[in-house]
Amino acid sequence: MAVWLALALAASGGICIVAGMLTAFVVAGHSSSDSSPSSVIAIGLAALGVLAVVLGALLLGGIALTRRWHRARRSPRAAAPDRR
Repeated sequence: MAVWLALALAASGGICIVAGMLTAFVVAGHSSSDSSPSSVIAIGLAALGVLAVVLGALLLGGIALTRRWHRARRSPRAAAPDRR
């Protein structure tokens, strides 16, 4: 479940970054003011996208570290099959 959340965060972050860039591209051709509402929307979308990608990456890293920690804590006898 957490892996799906991390992937969804990263994907939605990428979509927000692309939407912010597209909005900025459209605004650059039509507006000269840096503080126009469209510019603020573009900056906000891109910032939200970067934040979502970073949170998704941190969550995936945490999941991977947790799995590695649990695998390392198991006893070697329980981890390896019995060879007779």
